[in-house]
Order: sequence, then structure tokens, then C-alpha cells
Amino acid sequence: LLSYKLTGHGVGFAAVSLKVGAQHLNRLSIPHGGLLATLLDSAAGFAAAFVEGPDKPRTVVTLSINTLFIGRARIGDTIVAQGRRIGGGNTIAFATAEALVDGKAIARAEATFRYLRD
Repeated sequence: LLSYKLTGHGVGFAAVSLKVGAQHLNRLSIPHGGLLATLLDSAAGFAAAFVEGPDKPRTVVTLSINTLFIGRARIGDTIVAQGRRIGGGNTIAFATAEALVDGKAIARAEATFRYLRD
């Protein structure tokens, strides 16, 4: 529904992007914080899932996510969220993500995921 796309991937890494449209704005005419949180969760989740590479993704669910909003985007901007797996084991993974507009960070997150049995 949000129309983001997976635009980059590797072992323990993923990037998603989205062009901000009117449907993504809050009543202040800036992208809703929930949109940014979703992009960060998705990028971090893909990164955790790609622990063995994008051709062998594992199924993950989010256990927790901490989000920090540090800037803003505007309508027409492209937001790129980049996630990286930073640790974990067989059942739990830790990842971080950053949302960028023109290379400038507008939000960051740290998340914990649980691997499900495939």
C-alpha cells in the first residue's frame, strides 16, 4: 500500500526506497512518522532476513524497534532506508537502519527480530 521498493541487498544488508506522495503526508504536510518507522522496520527486517544472503532469506518478525526522528522529508523527495544486521544468533537478530533524503539522515532505528522456523 505504501509503494516502497527493495532497491539494494546483500548479506546482512538491505535498502528500500519510496517517493513521497500526498498519501504519505500528515496534517502538517510532511511524511507521517509511521511511514518512516515502516521503512526503517522493513529495511532492518530485510537485513536481518538476509543473514545468509538475499537468495536464502529467513523469515523474521519484529520484537522491538526504537525510532529516532531527526529531520524531515517533503512531498516529491525520495526516501532511502538502509538496514544492516549488527548481531544475533540462531533465533534472535539485531539490526540498525537509517532513512536518508539526498544522503542526509532524517530518521534512525535499532530493532530486534526473531527468526521463525522456515
